[in-house]
Amino acid sequence: MLLRFLAVLAFSALPALAEPICDPAKGTALAVVGVAANDTLNMRAAPSASAALIARIRPGESGVTATGRVAWAKGQCHTTCSGAEGGLNDTGRSIAYGCKASGKIWYEVRRRNGDIGWASGKFLDLADDGMVIEPPPPPKPEIEARLQYTCGSAGAMTVVIYKGGKTADVSIGGKTYLVLRKDHLVLRFSYAAGDGARLRGGTELIEWRWPGGNKVTCTGA
Repeated sequence: MLLRFLAVLAFSALPALAEPICDPAKGTALAVVGVAANDTLNMRAAPSASAALIARIRPGESGVTATGRVAWAKGQCHTTCSGAEGGLNDTGRSIAYGCKASGKIWYEVRRRNGDIGWASGKFLDLADDGMVIEPPPPPKPEIEARLQYTCGSAGAMTVVIYKGGKTADVSIGGKTYLVLRKDHLVLRFSYAAGDGARLRGGTELIEWRWPGGNKVTCTGA
């Protein structure tokens, strides 16, 4: 089957993380899902739909396991999964499931016959004796604070800080960015994302930097 996935991916060959959806441990059994019984899942030489086709995995095929290598799309998916060593909170878990469902997480897999290649996590799930384990829907994240700022010509900015203060959403210019807490000795708010986005300041005055490096200073509404 043809998988249309054009996002740029960042690779990880780290040991298994605390969130299997981000990085299933080496040897974890995987099952093909969301593929018609008369169709197959492409296994490719790299985590991209344009990479060379290595093999095809049939729905119900046994002996498909994770090698421990994964690829996450840069941006929100990479930021979330790369920070999962200690486990994700409800917000992070919800984002990770969304990344997987939209084809932004790829797993390197091994077939029983020894074939090794990459397949989209969108069509793979953790398996137990061939039975797919359906994870419960993540609970709605609890909001700790919602802050409003005025950013001059850039318009308004909303900062939603989730319970525990480790993650926040920054909405500005019609886009929302997930950022992770970066402790600072002086600044009350210090958050950053893996793609270069950054939020630093306090309730009255705060600086936002877009992934490309452009900055804007905002005042509390």
